[in-house]
Amino acid sequence: MSWIDQLIRHLEQVTCSGCGEYYHGGDIAAVVTEPSRLIVRLRCRSCGQDGIAILDFGTSPVEVDPITADDVLDCHDLLARAARPPSELFPAIAA
Repeated sequence: MSWIDQLIRHLEQVTCSGCGEYYHGGDIAAVVTEPSRLIVRLRCRSCGQDGIAILDFGTSPVEVDPITADDVLDCHDLLARAARPPSELFPAIAA
């Protein structure tokens, strides 16, 4: 079984935070690979909400690049398209 097959199997056990539906293999929009993790962009086929899954393999700490202005703008665009306010998308942070 390839790593992408394993990734799809894992993500099919994850639900959308917007509508609660399970993700499917076709919901993966992009994959970014780093030395010890995968960052996957998802789009729910039921409600269209974008999501991000980070699969950390924990093999070794990864040096993270500083957040750029483009990163902030990308995040802003993603949140602006969300169906719910950020406080509902990230309840642990809002509390």
